[in-house]
Amino acid sequence: MTALSDIDTVGVAPLLAWRDRPIIEANHLTKVYRLGEHQSLRATLTVLAGGHREYQTLRALDDVSFSIARGECFGIVGTNGSGKSTLLQVISQITLPTAGHVVVRGRVLPLLAVGTGFHPELTGRENVVLFGTVLGFPRRAILGRMDEIVAFAEIGSHIDTPLKRYSSGMQARLSFAVAMMFPAAISIFDEVLAVTDDEFTSRCLQSIESIISGGRTAIFVSHDAGLVRRLCDRVMWMESGQARLVGPTAEVMDAYHAAHA
Repeated sequence: MTALSDIDTVGVAPLLAWRDRPIIEANHLTKVYRLGEHQSLRATLTVLAGGHREYQTLRALDDVSFSIARGECFGIVGTNGSGKSTLLQVISQITLPTAGHVVVRGRVLPLLAVGTGFHPELTGRENVVLFGTVLGFPRRAILGRMDEIVAFAEIGSHIDTPLKRYSSGMQARLSFAVAMMFPAAISIFDEVLAVTDDEFTSRCLQSIESIISGGRTAIFVSHDAGLVRRLCDRVMWMESGQARLVGPTAEVMDAYHAAHA
C-alpha cells in the first residue's frame, strides 16, 4: 500500500477513493512565455517607468489534457520544441501553467535531463544528499542508501569528486542510481539513457520494468522508438505544444512515424 506521506496534492481524501483515481490528471494545460522580456536593462527601465513594450509570445503548451493511471508506464514523444520538457516541468511543479491545472497524487521523482538538480561544484556524494533532501527524504535514510547508489552507478571513488569533473555518462549513471534507490510514486525519465553505454542502459531498462511491475508509475520520454515500444503502455504524441494523439503505444507510434517518415 502506498504510504500516506506520498500523497502530495490531494489533501486528506479517503485512501481507497484516492487509489481508484488517476495518479495524474492534466486539464487544459496552457503555458505561455513572453520572449525577450529581459532582453536589455534599457527596455526593463522603460517598462518600469510606465512605458509600453510589445512582446512576442510562445505557446509552449496549448490546451493539453490527459490522465495517467496508477502503475502505468506513459510515454511522451515529439520533435524538439514540441512542449515535452515544459509539460514535465509543470507535472514536477518546477513551473506553473498559465492556464489549466494538473493534479498529481503522489511524490514525483523527476529526472528531466542529465545532471538536472545537481550542483557542479559539489561532489557526487554531496549532490546525492542535496537531491534526496530536496525530495524530502531524511538525511539518515539518504546516507543509508549511499553505498547502493555508488554500486549501481559504478562510479567508485569518483563519488567524492566534484560533479563538474564527471562526463555526461557518469552524471546520467548517478542520476539514474538516485532514482532507483529513492522510492517515489511517480518517476519521470526524460532522455536519461541517451548518453549511457549499452550494458548500463540494459540494467536501467530492467529497473524501470521492475518499478512498473511493482505498481509504481513511470513517465518515459525518449527519441528511441524501440525503447518507447518496449516500455510504455500508452503514448502521447505532442506537436506544437498540443497533444495530437493519445492512445495505445503501437497505434500512436505507428501514426507518429508515418507522419515523420
